[in-house]
Amino acid sequence: MGADVERSSNKRTMAADPTSRDDPLAKKKKKVVDLGSDSDEDLPDPSQWAGVNPDSFGDDYLAKMEKARLDEESAPRPVKIATLDYYKPATRFHTIELFPVRRSGSKAVLLAAKFLLGIPSSLDGEPLRRCSGFWVDWVEEKKTGLVLTTARLIRTKDAPYSVWSGGEEYATDADVTVHLLNGTSAKGQLVYLQPHYDLAFLSVQVDQPINLPSLNEKDVEFAQEVFRLGRDNSLNLRITYARAEYLNPTMFERHHNVYFRSPDGHGDDNEFDYGGPVIDLCGEVVGMVNDPKRFGSFVPSSILLNCLDSWKKYQHIARPHLGMMFKDIKLLEPAHVDMLWRKFNIDDGLIVQEVSGGSPAEKFGIQEGDIIESFSGKPVSSTIELENTLMSIYKGTLDAEVRISVGVFHTLKEQRSTVDLTAKLSELGEVITRGTHLLF
Repeated sequence: MGADVERSSNKRTMAADPTSRDDPLAKKKKKVVDLGSDSDEDLPDPSQWAGVNPDSFGDDYLAKMEKARLDEESAPRPVKIATLDYYKPATRFHTIELFPVRRSGSKAVLLAAKFLLGIPSSLDGEPLRRCSGFWVDWVEEKKTGLVLTTARLIRTKDAPYSVWSGGEEYATDADVTVHLLNGTSAKGQLVYLQPHYDLAFLSVQVDQPINLPSLNEKDVEFAQEVFRLGRDNSLNLRITYARAEYLNPTMFERHHNVYFRSPDGHGDDNEFDYGGPVIDLCGEVVGMVNDPKRFGSFVPSSILLNCLDSWKKYQHIARPHLGMMFKDIKLLEPAHVDMLWRKFNIDDGLIVQEVSGGSPAEKFGIQEGDIIESFSGKPVSSTIELENTLMSIYKGTLDAEVRISVGVFHTLKEQRSTVDLTAKLSELGEVITRGTHLLF
């Protein structure tokens, strides 16, 4: 029993003695007392600090730790090695959301990255805009490539109320630089600007052949998986995963947009995406970004192909100005479509949303709420189909007039008629007015 008492007494003595070799806290405190040199080897392992109040280490120790931290920050940095350095900005390819498309998506993105460019603009020496763009054509004999990007690249003033009210301004003499993928830059020469479709073509002299994309002739399906791409100021690849969504445009948007639906809003408001391509999981281009903001939009590839074809043929992209705004019946709420079918036996076509004051459409009695069922005898069920139909009418003569046969269901009269409209061809953005006032 005496031995047990002695052992118990020894235990109590060791627990009370701060210099005991079996007490972790005592070891840390003893280390503080021994700090007498400038060597970093005397500094304790931070992994042993859990549960210990740093103030217990004393002022001398804390001063040494601060000195070590400052020395580390001021030390020369090693040369960055591309294969070892952490890549920024991080992409979402290794997140659970993209797990099903990780391999196919990575392959598609890397394929498209070979024709994706970074394009800044400036005016009078001051930065104007930073966008992206991509190659769409190459002329071997002239060593000249054609780049497609957004007209926003050289826009100096947005429309004050709505794109339908006009008022946008562009600096066609702005300086444009195209950053090539080999690390060099070339001057971009603006060869064409199309405000209605928000696109611009740039001519660029390049010494080597370039990678051209494949533009899908068919527009994306609803909810189809896509990637929107851009390059930042360092030419780093910016990738946003989304699904394509068809919506009726607001009163402030053109008819030809398809929209993005991104998980958790990832990638929204990425300014570098303006003008960049939208690709499918095969790496084919299905559109061009014209607004990367929340629920942003892109111009579908069918319209881009028609624009490219028209420019190659005529050096212009023109369309008839109808003086009307529309929305698709099939994009309304299903209950609304059902009501129209029950009441008028109609479940397809375009609903007239606005009629411009003084336009031929107004003169022929077309009113808000009427349903347009056909153009030139061809049924039209979406505003994107309408835009492609209107572009097909242009045959190379600007400022001309064309006659268009329009099949109309007059909702208030509940009767049909065929109206022959005379529309003016123009490459400018169409302006819609309400009476004598701009629509906004």
